[in-house]
Amino acid sequence: MANRRILFIVNPISGHHDKRRFREQVAREFGGGDFSCEVVFTERAGHAAELSAEAVGVYDVVAAVGGDGTLNEVARNLVGTDTVLAVIPCGSGNGLARCLHIPTDTGRALRLLRNGSVRRIDTATVNGRFFLSVAGIGLDAQTAYDFDQDPRRGFMTYAHYVATNYFHYKPDTVTIAFDGDEPVTCCPFLITFANSNQYGYNAVIAPHASLQDGLIDVCMLSRPTLLSIPSTVTRLLHGRLDKTGYLTEVQAKTITVERPAPGVVNIDGDPVMMDAFLDVRILPHSLNIIVT
Repeated sequence: MANRRILFIVNPISGHHDKRRFREQVAREFGGGDFSCEVVFTERAGHAAELSAEAVGVYDVVAAVGGDGTLNEVARNLVGTDTVLAVIPCGSGNGLARCLHIPTDTGRALRLLRNGSVRRIDTATVNGRFFLSVAGIGLDAQTAYDFDQDPRRGFMTYAHYVATNYFHYKPDTVTIAFDGDEPVTCCPFLITFANSNQYGYNAVIAPHASLQDGLIDVCMLSRPTLLSIPSTVTRLLHGRLDKTGYLTEVQAKTITVERPAPGVVNIDGDPVMMDAFLDVRILPHSLNIIVT
C-alpha cells in the first residue's frame, strides 16, 4: 500500500505491550517516501473514537493499536467510508485479529499493514451501538463486566471470572426472534451475536461464523455439566464447540430479544448497560480492513 497517509491511534494502557517505543517501530517499518505516518496516543476513554472521526477523509488508513475495545472505538467511524482500518493487536484477547489471522507480534502486524490487501467485511449493531466482532448477554456479558472492574489483565484473570460465574450466574428467560419470525422463549446460559468467530484468546464461540456472509451467527449455549467442562473448554479452544451438544446456532440478519429487565451487554469485550429490548442488525460489507 504505497503512497498512503496512515494515522496510528495507540491505546497506551491496553494489554501487556509496552508501547513507549512504538513510534520508533513505525519509523523503522515505514521509513522512506512511500508513506506519511502520524502516531497519536489516546488520553482518555472515547478519545480513539474522536480521533478516528476526525481522520475520515484526511487519512487513507487508520490503524487501531490496542485491544478489541480500542478497535471498536476506531472502527465505528470508518463504517460506510472509503477509509481503511488496520489492526495492530496489543490487547488481551485480540479476538478479531485472531479470527483474521493478523499477527499479534507488533513488527509483523506493521509489515502486514504495509504489504497486505484490503477486504470489505460485515459489521453489526445492538440498539444502534456498533460492534465489530461479538456482542452478547448472559455469562459472557457478566464476565466482561467483572473483568472490566479488575485492574489485572490477561487470560488467567478472564478465566477466573468465567469459572466463578459458571457456579453463580443465574440466566434469564428471554424471548428471541430471528428475521421477524415467530419468537421463541428460552433460558440459555449465554447468547452470543457473532460477526467474527471468537471472543479472543482463541476461544471460538461461533465455529461457522464468517465476516463476509451478511449474517450474524446467534450462538445459544446451555450450561455444561461440571463433568463435561474439560471437554467443552477443549472444544471451545479448538473451534469445535458445535460438537458438544450444548450449543444451538441460528444465522439471521436481524434478531430481537426481550429480557425481563435492562442489563449488561458484552460489546466487543466491553460491558454496556442496555434496555431490556435488544435489536441486533448486520451491516453487510460495510468496513474496509487490511488483511493477509
